[in-house]
Amino acid sequence: MKRKQILLLPLCTLLALSGLFSCGVDRWPEYYPLTGRDLWIDSVMREDYLWYDEIPAFDDLNYFQSPQEFLNQIKSDKDEFSTVDTLSTVPVPSYGFDYSLSQAPDNDTAYYAQVTYVIPDSPASEAGLERGDWIMMVDNDYITKKNEDVLKEGGSKDIVIGQYTLQPATEGEEAPTGVVTKDRDTVLPASRAVNDVVVPVSKILDGGVGYIVYNSFQASADAEVGAFTRQCAESGVKDLVIDLRYNAGGDMESVRLWAAALVPSANLGSTLASLTFNQKQSARNGDISIDPNLLQAQGGSNLNLSTVYFLTSGTTAGASEMLINCLKPYMNVVMVGETTKGEYLATAGYLNESLRVVLRPVVCEVYNANGAADYTAGFLPQYTVNGLDNPAQVLPLGNPDEALLSTALGVINGTITPGTDTGTDEEAPTETRIKRTFRKGLILP
Repeated sequence: MKRKQILLLPLCTLLALSGLFSCGVDRWPEYYPLTGRDLWIDSVMREDYLWYDEIPAFDDLNYFQSPQEFLNQIKSDKDEFSTVDTLSTVPVPSYGFDYSLSQAPDNDTAYYAQVTYVIPDSPASEAGLERGDWIMMVDNDYITKKNEDVLKEGGSKDIVIGQYTLQPATEGEEAPTGVVTKDRDTVLPASRAVNDVVVPVSKILDGGVGYIVYNSFQASADAEVGAFTRQCAESGVKDLVIDLRYNAGGDMESVRLWAAALVPSANLGSTLASLTFNQKQSARNGDISIDPNLLQAQGGSNLNLSTVYFLTSGTTAGASEMLINCLKPYMNVVMVGETTKGEYLATAGYLNESLRVVLRPVVCEVYNANGAADYTAGFLPQYTVNGLDNPAQVLPLGNPDEALLSTALGVINGTITPGTDTGTDEEAPTETRIKRTFRKGLILP
């Protein structure tokens, strides 16, 4: 993302602060450290914000608030997506894994933690943890709601790892019983600052199906995307599964890259999306295309697909949803998983290094080539699957038996058809995720 830097305040904003100067005494040096960030946010929003005309008058605003409080004060009731962050140089330590808790048998207060995601090159990875493992004990103690933070950060810990198995049904039972039994002991190294990777898994599965876990739309991974599409083309891949369950968005240019890789070749050069800005910025209104040059620049190949398969969750948002929406006019889009978030507007990034603030206001609406953007409530998958509702199918990403991927493969090979029951009646556990540094939403270049 090319972050815009706006460091000067419009004259009208300065004049609006005349109340800060009394009796001819210049009190600007005294007040600016308290108001500078809010004044800068105000100046950006009144020019580029999609709903700039709903911002209250200067005299009705309090400029002595935190950046987030001030943004909440001025943004539209329609706006769920604009954000402001204070730059921080302090990394957040973590063991590098997500998990879900399930009640331990015969103990009302104890829980087992099933690992649901492991960041490569993290302490969890070094300990040999994989998606689907169960943490049964930490330092010879059970996990409870009160001490759950032992899973998030801290020093080196001894942990007991279990595996989930199905025991044959006994007399009087209708189905096998799932149990977690001890598998091994291991040492979890001390937590440290870890960063997730954009593409932790990419492979060609048996049967010639391409599979990639894509965690964020960002330029740093564009060459990796290009290399994977070239590998798919050289392998004759006709079916591609893109795992977006952990993808909360990112940059619009990377959406364009993916579109150029996926659409039928006859549609290269066609309109991908139409952008509509506010009245002040109407000169920026226009279309963006499916540009094959973006793909060629990354050494990628157009796969000329008629159908693409996406794995989704409630986290799937922003740029992910733009790609889904903008491919629909050109190809069959099949979704497996959970309803996406419904983040249908684009933001732009504005960095003020001196004030240590990054502002990302909503700046435009984004429509596909058919003029549609009707996913305010998210996209509902054709095949609804919660990836955690069957513990036996919480497996490493890319394992053909993993819940979402196995469903997609079943759709591809015809063993799963619309109307097939793809879930259970049990409520799936809640997943606890570490804080990731990937940009979210849909961000303009």
